[in-house]
Amino acid sequence: MKNNRLPKQMVIILSIFLLAVNGTLGVLLTNQSKNSLQDQMRKRMLDIANSAAALIDGDTLEKLQKEDVDTEPYQHELGILRTFQEQVELRYIYGIRDMGNKTFTFTIDPAVYDPGEFGEPVMYTDALYAASLGTPSVDKQPYKDKWGRFYSAYSPVFNSAGKVAGIIAVDIDADWYDEQLRHHIYLICIACGVSLIAGGFIVFLITGRLRKRFIFLNSEMNRLAGDVEELASELHLVSEIEQKPEEVANSGDDFALIESKLKFLREELQNYITEAHSMAYTDSLTGLGNRNAYTKTIKRLNTQIVVGTADFSVAVFDINGLKMANDKFGHEFGDLMITTISDILKDSLNTNMIYRIGGDEFVAILGNSDEHAFDQVFDSIKQKLDEMGNVLRDGEKQVPLGISKGAAYYIKDSDTDIKAIFHRADEAMYADKAAWYTKHGDRRKR
Repeated sequence: MKNNRLPKQMVIILSIFLLAVNGTLGVLLTNQSKNSLQDQMRKRMLDIANSAAALIDGDTLEKLQKEDVDTEPYQHELGILRTFQEQVELRYIYGIRDMGNKTFTFTIDPAVYDPGEFGEPVMYTDALYAASLGTPSVDKQPYKDKWGRFYSAYSPVFNSAGKVAGIIAVDIDADWYDEQLRHHIYLICIACGVSLIAGGFIVFLITGRLRKRFIFLNSEMNRLAGDVEELASELHLVSEIEQKPEEVANSGDDFALIESKLKFLREELQNYITEAHSMAYTDSLTGLGNRNAYTKTIKRLNTQIVVGTADFSVAVFDINGLKMANDKFGHEFGDLMITTISDILKDSLNTNMIYRIGGDEFVAILGNSDEHAFDQVFDSIKQKLDEMGNVLRDGEKQVPLGISKGAAYYIKDSDTDIKAIFHRADEAMYADKAAWYTKHGDRRKR
């Protein structure tokens, strides 16, 4: 038995070797994991800032002043930031204006308590300055102001001329951020400690209790897996995104599991932001633009009129007989009528700027056209209605199917905004609707 035991000096050398190897690996793993977590956090912050900046109208943002707080443009942009403030886990989100000479001030701040005043100075950071030059950036070091201690991400908002009109900032509480890093490092240190203890036991007890210590090591590894799962659970609560079980099962090891889950959280957050944008600007029934999207287009076209680059026309459409269909067969049949008409408009109009602005009202923005070009578009719609027999059928249910339509084009040096063009198109549409109801019955049944 004596010859089967390792010499005491060899055991000491092996122990020192294992301590050195495990210590080195622990330091490397700690730094790598810390850097990975920091990168994921910064990417998440920057994704939120970029998504919010993409929804802000740069031409509107750069014109806002303190006295505009009660105006519709100010409230519209404020509402976008407030949506992010309420729906996404962050401390603050707000607008910033570059005053020159590395001086910056607050513009729009949706914070409920103690918001930044319009024109109040903003703490300068290198990341903020980079954003003012057009490059989205994130603070690598925290800064402190009267609201607290933060890390911030900054994303530029560009105007229609492609210049930086303002900056959207997203703040994450630095204490929370640092606590996540400390907790993460703490778990890694536990893992290294467990590994060192397990390695030491294996070396010193290799002659008689090797199998027993392997069982112990396995038990400790299970505990480590539980600690890592606890960290993943905490990150889950911060992001408020539901974890999918298959994400856990597909992980190759404990640290890869953390990276996998952080990657999943980022992807889910990006999907949520995309979905929120779709909900804000897309009509859920037809897939066309909704009134919010139309309002944004109006602002852009009015700007083009002011600067003299406008060249467009407006077509207005209204479904005939929708109220009668709803009253007779219910709103489900009425929805079928709406989607049928929207599909006809998509197929007939050579534009992706089609909006449903009311229950049965649609508006399309077309290229500058004369009456002959309008007739071609309207003939295409009429042809599709004729192919359906001008009747909408669903089983034994059927009603007359018709679209009232009118159009008008922008007249330079005459039209000062899109309202005048829309009004002419709307009058033409109502004249067409009157003719349709004269032919098909009581014109009050819209």
